[in-house]
Amino acid sequence: MSCVFRQTEAPACHLEVDYAAVPGERILPFQVSLNLMDSIPDPGVGEHQRFCYDIIGVGEDSALYADLSHLVLGICDRIPIEEIVNVSVVINGAAQDVVFGDGGNVELRTADRPDPPTGCTGLKFDFPLDKVNGLMQLCFELTVPRKVGDINVCLFGGGTTATGLQICGPICEKRDTSCPVMGYQRSSVCVPVTVTPFAHVGTPVTSCCGEPVVMAGAICPRNGGICRFTIRQEICVAVPVEFGARAVAGMPSVQCGEASHTNICTDCTPAEPSAAGKAPEPSSPFKRSRSGNPS
Repeated sequence: MSCVFRQTEAPACHLEVDYAAVPGERILPFQVSLNLMDSIPDPGVGEHQRFCYDIIGVGEDSALYADLSHLVLGICDRIPIEEIVNVSVVINGAAQDVVFGDGGNVELRTADRPDPPTGCTGLKFDFPLDKVNGLMQLCFELTVPRKVGDINVCLFGGGTTATGLQICGPICEKRDTSCPVMGYQRSSVCVPVTVTPFAHVGTPVTSCCGEPVVMAGAICPRNGGICRFTIRQEICVAVPVEFGARAVAGMPSVQCGEASHTNICTDCTPAEPSAAGKAPEPSSPFKRSRSGNPS
């Protein structure tokens, strides 16, 4: 079942380039676009990252326009060749025989050995295409997903190189992945609480009880000059206590298993990015719907 991508925001890279609109003594009249229906730039668990590009010839049958000899998609040239899989080429509806590797019709050209006629680096597809009505689709997959950004599209044909326009593709930076695990600990928490009583005396209020008594003389009856009494009041104290916990990771350790020169992780589940302790990355402009229709 095919997957369809929905753009939720303007992508940070270009979805198509048009070399037919670039003037010159000879023009390579080809439009290149990222096929969002067949691509998986934002893979899920267990999926490879997949890129498919459509190349269309839109020129005329005149000497001004040149047929395509080959093209180079400027993906990161430091991607290990074993991480590039399932390379396919279809021209005018017919699947082509692909030989991937040094000397084949699909090669990874690096900075120390760029494409000879153009000087471009990246994934070279050595397949000619007619300038008038040629239609070609190129696809490849990455076993280790990379971040998506602008990559160079380099065309060659008729002794002419067209380069400089950029399209969405895999750049060198890997997508951040980890193996998140959630641990749980049941605990009983106790805390001592001390209640200390207090009483604040307010401003005394004096009231006169009956008429005053006037006596001759300058001496008052004395009882020490102080009166004492007690007040008792029952109270209820509400004490809010908030319980919680903090977790601190200790020193990690590792148990070493099998080592091999071949891929022994084929039965493992790809890790999902962990959101703990890090800021979220900007949302991908590519959102897939499994309905098979644009959403």
